[in-house]
Amino acid sequence: MSVLPTGFGVLVTRPVEQAEALCGLIEEAGGKAFRLPLLEIQAVGDHEPGPSRLRSLEDADWLVFVSANAVRCAIALLGPKWLPSQALKIAAIGRATAKELLANGVAADLMPEPPFNSESLLAQPEWRDVKGLRFVIVRGMGGRELLADTLRERGGLVSYAEVYRRCSPAIDMNALLESWRRGDIRVSTFTSGEALVKLFNEIPAEQRGLLLDTPMIVIGERMASQAHELGVLHVAAVEAGDADLFNAVMRIAQEINQTHQPRG
Repeated sequence: MSVLPTGFGVLVTRPVEQAEALCGLIEEAGGKAFRLPLLEIQAVGDHEPGPSRLRSLEDADWLVFVSANAVRCAIALLGPKWLPSQALKIAAIGRATAKELLANGVAADLMPEPPFNSESLLAQPEWRDVKGLRFVIVRGMGGRELLADTLRERGGLVSYAEVYRRCSPAIDMNALLESWRRGDIRVSTFTSGEALVKLFNEIPAEQRGLLLDTPMIVIGERMASQAHELGVLHVAAVEAGDADLFNAVMRIAQEINQTHQPRG
């Protein structure tokens, strides 16, 4: 297995229930995972509008999952055998979402090529003409409107099934900044633009250089642009899988090691 420098510190900001696979890879390679869940994913109540919409899909042509969290929470709320067997097509916004569907016995009918985002999904030939088709988008509360707005512009009928909320846990900022000042955190990872902005705003302005000067790994080019706009100097954009994030950590560790190699 690839090896990280002993104690090489990586900030992992995923929610608790999604962070352990990446943390395990880092620790097995000899690094140190700094767990800092910036968001919590909480399923909505069983009788809220989102789950209620998913119990009645007879009028839908497409069921669209925009995240792995959407799959997990929908299944948790409605049970593993919930997905209907009728002629309903399933779309997944990306590989992690499609993988979560497969883990529950469902194969996606449509998944875009990278980058995995709304724009790529909308670019699929199957969705160029959607006049009269009915879409149910499964997502968390809030979020981008591009997917729904564009499908409506093309003649589709769109409704949402919101199945989770993003909540903000408390952060021990003093301990985090102390670790950063000691040089313990060498790379940061972010899989949510909301989480990145939250941490940026929580750090006192005079200490934000700790975040901005540390190499950062994010999901997709949209998040990379967001990070650059905040002032992050070194940003690597990858796909959402744990292996993709870990491989990026390895690449950055090698770059840092080569930079600090003594010259003869």
